[in-house]
Amino acid sequence: MKHLLIVDNDIGSRESLRAIFKGIYRVTTVESADKASSVLNAERVDLLLLDVVMPVKDGIEFLLEARTMYPDLPVIMVSASTSVRPVVEAMQKGAFDFITKPFDIEEIRRVARRALDSNSLHRHVENLQDQIEEEFPV
Repeated sequence: MKHLLIVDNDIGSRESLRAIFKGIYRVTTVESADKASSVLNAERVDLLLLDVVMPVKDGIEFLLEARTMYPDLPVIMVSASTSVRPVVEAMQKGAFDFITKPFDIEEIRRVARRALDSNSLHRHVENLQDQIEEEFPV
């Protein structure tokens, strides 16, 4: 079962996202970037859902850290803001997609599935490239 890590300082948002994905994926929720780092270091995570606005370390800052440490980990940014600026910044810094609160259940499930499928396809292509390079060295 795929593992989703949800990072949001608002308990209501965390629990809403947990409920949306319950039974479909294994879900871990944390309220801060520091706790998210601990989970990422301890367990394999297949998808990160990350709130933009958080105390201490905001989502954009943590997005950069996560993409540096785990470049293949897809990240979906989440925000209550309808401002275009954080969306553009998140996408420029490597977010897979951006979802606004309140959540449209089907939309967020579709985006998560697309991110996971894209990541699986990317890993499969890399494995095939490695096999080709072993079979036919340049």
